[in-house]
Amino acid sequence: LGIKQIYGAEERHGGRHVQWLTAGAGIQHEEMWDVREPDAKDKGSFLWTSSQELYQIWLNLPAAYKMSAPGADMLEAYAVKENSSAIPTGSTPIITSMDESTITTIVCGEYNGVKASVECPTDASIIRVQLKKKERNSPTVWTHNLPPSHKTAILYIRKGSIDVDGEHIGPHHTVYLTASGAQLTITKPHDDDNDEADVLLLSGAPLNEPIASQGSMVMNTDNEIREAYMDFQNGFMGVPWSEKLTDEEWRKHVARFPSRY
Repeated sequence: LGIKQIYGAEERHGGRHVQWLTAGAGIQHEEMWDVREPDAKDKGSFLWTSSQELYQIWLNLPAAYKMSAPGADMLEAYAVKENSSAIPTGSTPIITSMDESTITTIVCGEYNGVKASVECPTDASIIRVQLKKKERNSPTVWTHNLPPSHKTAILYIRKGSIDVDGEHIGPHHTVYLTASGAQLTITKPHDDDNDEADVLLLSGAPLNEPIASQGSMVMNTDNEIREAYMDFQNGFMGVPWSEKLTDEEWRKHVARFPSRY
């Protein structure tokens, strides 16, 4: 998967598994999928493109950040020990438990004293949890203390099955957690047929602000939505380009029609 931005940057995910994009005042953005048939020599690598999965998650910015400068960063996986605080900029911390039964990827927010490198103006967490099947006859357990400010918490089970508070949840189900309680416990039963459960946790604090939206625009009032569309139509966010442009033609286009932001 490749990414093109209005300010002339082109990036490919490759081994960098997360793109953190801030739309802010507005940005033209294109996602480019490799659709060629993969070469046999690429099997098992990120170039093996016959099958790809991704999450696209949108976070609402507080009003004070709605007109901030847009930008995008590609984040690389960074393996850390539990409770390590030295997280390099531009990385996504990944914590493997001592017995290697759980792997926790912190896209934003904090887990077990380890904080993501990205600065998120919204009080939110995006955490991926992988629970491996243990060899011995015992369940795999993952716990997390949710911040008291987080009144909304959602689990999505991408693969395998889990138990939460006595409820058994299968793959491709979404779980809405209550605001009561502090600790979340996810259990992968030993008798589950899958070797791994793969779960996405989203949690956050309410902004307590009005929301107005239309199409891809999200602001706080209807008047701000109208202003945003006027900005787009006037080319303030740059001018859309054809996906058929060559890389050289695209660079000339964004140089001719730059974003004012």
